[in-house]
Amino acid sequence: MNKLKPRWFSVLLLPIIFLSLLSAGCQPTLEPEGPLNIRIAFDNEMTFNREYRDHFDAAFPTWNITIVPMNQLKIHEMKEPEATQAFVDFIQREKPDLIIMFGMLYKSLANSGALLDLGEWMARDGMDPNTLAPGVVDILKDNNDGKFYGLSPTFRTSVLYYNKTMFRSYGIEEPHDQMTWKEVLALANRFMQDGRMEKGTYGFHEDWVRTPMDMLDMIGSTEGLHYIDLRKTKITLQSDEWTKVWNIVSDSFKQGAFSTLESKLKVVDGETYVTEEAQKQMDLFSQGKAAMTYAQDDLMLRLKSSAPDFEWGVFSGPVSSRDPEKVGWFATDITFVIPTVSSQPKAAWKAVQYFHSDRMGKIRVSLDQGLYSLKEYPKWSNDPNYEMFYKQRGWPSTDNYMTSIVPTVFFKPFNDLVNEQMNATIAGEKTAEQALSFLQAEGQAMLNQMMAAK
Repeated sequence: MNKLKPRWFSVLLLPIIFLSLLSAGCQPTLEPEGPLNIRIAFDNEMTFNREYRDHFDAAFPTWNITIVPMNQLKIHEMKEPEATQAFVDFIQREKPDLIIMFGMLYKSLANSGALLDLGEWMARDGMDPNTLAPGVVDILKDNNDGKFYGLSPTFRTSVLYYNKTMFRSYGIEEPHDQMTWKEVLALANRFMQDGRMEKGTYGFHEDWVRTPMDMLDMIGSTEGLHYIDLRKTKITLQSDEWTKVWNIVSDSFKQGAFSTLESKLKVVDGETYVTEEAQKQMDLFSQGKAAMTYAQDDLMLRLKSSAPDFEWGVFSGPVSSRDPEKVGWFATDITFVIPTVSSQPKAAWKAVQYFHSDRMGKIRVSLDQGLYSLKEYPKWSNDPNYEMFYKQRGWPSTDNYMTSIVPTVFFKPFNDLVNEQMNATIAGEKTAEQALSFLQAEGQAMLNQMMAAK
């Protein structure tokens, strides 16, 4: 079963595989050194041993590593600025030499003054920032000083996949690079207007789009729009930009341009899961039942490992109509940072360099382990399809649940309200302007009431 949570960076190497790769010429050129005591802050020691221990033992065999667990802090249960202060206090108390952290608190920690500027170390050792994917650089420098206070070896984003065979069969021109959502859905609708389309096949399908709100949120995020200001508790739907997005979604639903196949979810101990069988049923694209889909690189791995009976391709996008360089979703995973209190900053920097080196990238290629941050990854993988992921950039970081002061109980009834208004628009009972005006007023009233009851 797979949890419905982001796919974090995972290495899961077998020692014999890793060591054989190193012996094949992938080992870094490291100066001989005596034993060093290194303190590394990580979520927990068991996960570190599974995901990183082999790397450190092979590259830095003389290091005596002590893992300083961060999971006991329960940072993810906190709101800002308490979470950042708790992290800073942890650093001052435990004095780790290197921190390997999830990226959600990276920006606030960078702004706190608790981290070293790695840009200075990069310049000194000739590490060119231009070797990193531009979208990764954007995230890492998204802080008050615009500096590299950390480096992330992996990232995640989604691109447009298309069924070449299906396009040829229906005589429809193939999609192209950097299409907008409006263009993608218009292309999807051409399939739906063809009488030869079989029941259960669609022009577009995305596994997790199940309601109009899902599609609205996905297209809105691509346009850099937010329907609520999480810090100021203001609904922000009444605008020309949102009106355009609303019309795109309502028109697509009217035309039946895409599927909203419901997934079969399972709840265990309060956690929501989707079974492997249900996930396969939801993946209409791999079954040849959707002309296009929007997905991460894991779909590419599945298509390559178990070739479908059709020819497929990928393009970057869909992109924002306001800024064709921007897509709706681009995120880094693990981030390596060095705290200012580190007693072994030079050694910590060696580790950061190693995990962002050509050698590590080639190891990841050999094991098919996701998108590496160095732009050379597509060349090492000998697969030009990967280049599409590296063309993309995200919008600047926005508020998240840690910075939000909006009660979580607000979202379910508000989403239901959005779906009701979208259905009214699809039925021709309301215009986009009328629906958004209603949501602006009713949504704000609902939010104000919940804020007052906090």
